[in-house]
Amino acid sequence: MWQTAASHGALGLEIAAAVGIGYFGGQYLDRMLGVSPWLTWIGFAAGVGASAKAMIRVVRNYNKSLEPEPPPDKDE
Repeated sequence: MWQTAASHGALGLEIAAAVGIGYFGGQYLDRMLGVSPWLTWIGFAAGVGASAKAMIRVVRNYNKSLEPEPPPDKDE
C-alpha cells in the first residue's frame, strides 16, 4: 500500500517538474535565440508529453500489481 502511495505522490512531482522544466527551459532558449514564443510552446508540449508518458507508466505498473499471481506448479 505504501509503495503505491509513494508512486502516486512521486507522479505529481514528476508532472510538475516536467512541465516546469519544459516551459521555463523554452523561455530561456527563446530569450537566448530571440525566437519567442516558439521554443516556450515546444518546451511546454515536451513537458506535457513527458508527463503523459509518466502517467501511462504508473497506470501500467498499477494494473500489473492488481493481476492475480498464478498458482505455483504442483510438480515442484
